Amino acid sequence: MRIFNAQVYDTENRRFFPGSVDFENGIITEISNKKDGDIDAKGAYLLPGLIDVHTHGRGGVDFMSVEPERISDCFKLYLKHGITTVFPCVMTAPYDDILKAIDNIKNTKTDINVDGIHVEGPYVSPKRPGCHAVSQLRPLYCNEAEELTKRIMPKKAHFTVAPELEGADTFIKTLIKNGATVGIGHSDCTYDTAMRALDLGCVSFTHTYNAMRELKHREPGTVGAALSGSAYAEFICDLFHVSAPVLDISYRAIGCEKFVIISDSIAAADMEDGVYYLSGMQVNVKDGKAVNNDGAIAGSTTNIFDGLKNLYKVTNAPFEDVVITATANPAKQVGIYDKTGSITVGKRADMILTDKENVLLTTAAGKIIQN
Repeated sequence: MRIFNAQVYDTENRRFFPGSVDFENGIITEISNKKDGDIDAKGAYLLPGLIDVHTHGRGGVDFMSVEPERISDCFKLYLKHGITTVFPCVMTAPYDDILKAIDNIKNTKTDINVDGIHVEGPYVSPKRPGCHAVSQLRPLYCNEAEELTKRIMPKKAHFTVAPELEGADTFIKTLIKNGATVGIGHSDCTYDTAMRALDLGCVSFTHTYNAMRELKHREPGTVGAALSGSAYAEFICDLFHVSAPVLDISYRAIGCEKFVIISDSIAAADMEDGVYYLSGMQVNVKDGKAVNNDGAIAGSTTNIFDGLKNLYKVTNAPFEDVVITATANPAKQVGIYDKTGSITVGKRADMILTDKENVLLTTAAGKIIQN
């Protein structure tokens, strides 16, 4: 199979070039300038497939509370938005419910690439819970770190942890020893504590600005550590979680190589306004904005492609630079760049065709999804 007459994205050099891409058995086999083939891109941009490493569901489906059959239907909506790889989130809940949700995600049959699972809670701070249930937060038990990473295997595991909590150093080291990646989030930690956690091996900051200690001129806080560009920093680019001017400032501070777009989407994404549930908690959605009964923001209704468009328009940065924030960067953050995140011979055939405003076609491991 060949896509030809495309503007192909070169991740390493952050540029587009006219060319074609061949793929077979789900793998990219050749990149050339051949002028014919199976799918005429008609000059559209051919990007690596988009990657969402932080999402709780969409299309009426919450990953914490449904069976594999409904999860499979939900994943089809991600593909329509050009998202070819996901790390579904499990979140703060009774421990047995977390284990069940992990099993349900792993048992789902789907065309999308579920390369890992993101454990966002219950190992976070009661001072910065966001919409997480404080009553269900847990001490940082190292035996649970081992059990959860093994439960998620052979998929990758990514954890959000508040590094100021008791036992955090050992907990983080245990996760990393067992093959997980770790992000700092839902945290009231100081700048120094955050930087120490990065020294221990943490790789990212979870939904920067939201549910973390603010930046102040004498204490940079968790946000200041995120803006330092020392690790990947996730942003929800729906212009509600973080305003347009702050997104622009943050992008300029961090640079394109450490900025990661996430959706943090919930069941209400791709649905009408109304009442939905996130891990059993009621969420009220009006004008596409989700809050719980206490008024706390409770995830988003956006998707990665819309986030990419928002970031591009807000920053006025070169499109060639912005592309990596939704492709290579999240792949590197969670340790899957060896298999996806760029259009490279030998990598999985995860790609999208776009005119910068619409997703025209998606290929996930070589399977073609027409939009």
